[in-house]
Amino acid sequence: MTSSLNGWHRGEILVRQRLGLDKIPSTALLYSRILNDWPEEHLTFHSTRLQFLPVCILDSDRRPWVSILAGTKEDLEYIQYRKQNTLTIKAKLWTGDPFFKYLEASNLGKACKLIAGLGIEVSTRRRNKFAGKITQTEVSGDVVKLDLEANEALGNCPKYITIRQLISHPSSSVVEEDKSNLSKDDRLSDEAISLILNADTVFLGTTYAASLDESLLFPSHLGLNHRGGRPGFIRVKPSDGRTLVLPDFPGNRNMTSLGNVEATPLGSLTFLSFTSGDILYVTGEASNAYGAEARAIMPFQNTLTQIYVTGYTLLRNAFPFRPSPGFVIQPSPYVPPVRLLTEELAQGLSDQLQGPTALLTRIVIHSADIATFEWESSTPLRFDPGQAVIMDFKPFFQSPLYKLIVKDQPSLLNDELIRTWTISSASPRKSDSRTFSITMREKSGGKVTSALFDVVRKLATDSKLDILDNSRGLALYGNIVGINGDFILPTFSPQSIPALESKKNKKLYWIAGGIGITPFMAMLTALSEFESSPPFQITLAISSREPDISLSLLSSALKGGICPSYLSIHLFTHDAPKGTYLELGINVHRGRLDISFFEENKSDLEEEDTQIFLCGSNIFEKFVLDALATVGATDLGRIHRDNFGY
Repeated sequence: MTSSLNGWHRGEILVRQRLGLDKIPSTALLYSRILNDWPEEHLTFHSTRLQFLPVCILDSDRRPWVSILAGTKEDLEYIQYRKQNTLTIKAKLWTGDPFFKYLEASNLGKACKLIAGLGIEVSTRRRNKFAGKITQTEVSGDVVKLDLEANEALGNCPKYITIRQLISHPSSSVVEEDKSNLSKDDRLSDEAISLILNADTVFLGTTYAASLDESLLFPSHLGLNHRGGRPGFIRVKPSDGRTLVLPDFPGNRNMTSLGNVEATPLGSLTFLSFTSGDILYVTGEASNAYGAEARAIMPFQNTLTQIYVTGYTLLRNAFPFRPSPGFVIQPSPYVPPVRLLTEELAQGLSDQLQGPTALLTRIVIHSADIATFEWESSTPLRFDPGQAVIMDFKPFFQSPLYKLIVKDQPSLLNDELIRTWTISSASPRKSDSRTFSITMREKSGGKVTSALFDVVRKLATDSKLDILDNSRGLALYGNIVGINGDFILPTFSPQSIPALESKKNKKLYWIAGGIGITPFMAMLTALSEFESSPPFQITLAISSREPDISLSLLSSALKGGICPSYLSIHLFTHDAPKGTYLELGINVHRGRLDISFFEENKSDLEEEDTQIFLCGSNIFEKFVLDALATVGATDLGRIHRDNFGY
């Protein structure tokens, strides 16, 4: 299986230049990740996991529309694959869905066989997209059977998807408005605008129409992607009532959707109301805006797409699924606040209130590239040991001090500066806290970590290291977007803790690679606050190239006390620690963590009650998962990974 593309087409090249991505070598070959057919796991995913399938097709005027396909019954068997690289779909179309426009074009002999689709599982945030062609169509009333062949397939990140649980629901589509071709003076109805402003999910369809000269290397194709945000993240210009403004949030940096718009300025959006089943389909003329031009339209937004609507259809009660009763949706923690248009602000509308801010209060240096940054929140926070804080660092970069420290600031175009770090401190038991710590390593090329360490280096150069202990005067702030993560210390009742010798004690294996020790620091700090031992027997295995730093952090987490009886520590390192750390009772193993550790603890790791917590680099995690599988620990429900790979 190989890449389907020969490089970036002219639209993608232009977007990359406008965003400065052409100057970042690591993005030059991202197109090679787009495969020329469906991987086996994608075929399985599409044919077993999808309740509905958004697809982009063209009408007889070659305008893109995003249709929603779903099965004729409640199960997931409406999509099947019987041969490699071909999916067969048997879907029941509801009245008003734009797939009928494709069928009408086909009857007129004007059909374009191109199609793009997005397999999205909203209950897990999984999504995989594809593009290709329709090779066969059979129609029987409102049921259509399609054979689809892919020539582009790509897995996408889950970053902005809202988690929902959907169940089948009776539906009877009613066309409330069908205005496929708007006149110059037409506007969207109030009902259509209301659906847009309440949506947190939209599907974006695009088209790339290659010229004859381009078609050999860059053949025509369609594109379909997901866009998510807080309700109202897509705005409607009040001045004309029909131009939609879609902010572009940082993602995988392929820029295929924006690239298609640059080459072929058309676009389509489909909005779903998951609660009512109403659907709004729009198509129109599309354009991108960057930098100052984008900010003039939507303040603080560096990249956006505008769609001037030329046609739309509004349906009531069409979508055949509804939220599962009692399930609380889980918005993505990464979506920025809603940004209003300059037009709206001029009309006196208030921008969304800011969340809590965090003031940098103290910096503890552990090495040239590892430090702990302590923060104070403007409002009390509650976080469980092992959870992470999501912060928006735009205020940090805009501060006068940082601008003074760093003369040549990195380009921040197309970077929301939102980052996630595990909190290495613990809040007081059963109470809120205004303070939290982040222990991090400077990442080579990382904009935010480099900025934080630039401050440390500047203070050291100016012989002002005393400020590290009280950094409030620096007035360096970030915005707190939220607290997130389920990689947390298991809950237990301190009132019913059994004796340590009891067989009821659960075994926990904590496995850390390097700076991956941070969530376990918070867990140990939290456990140290209890007078009695928890109902756990904890084995902590650390693989580290900097043993003294790891052990110093552990000692700090335990508040300098002796290693509790419920904890045993195994340190794997090539360099013996210089300190003694006798109070920790460490088992030092020379060399890296290897399979022998897992073989020696095989009986524990196989037990169904043993819980395994894993935190480290992707390479480290893969090694540990393979090692666990080797000794029979294959139940992924018992293996917890601290993963924020968005």
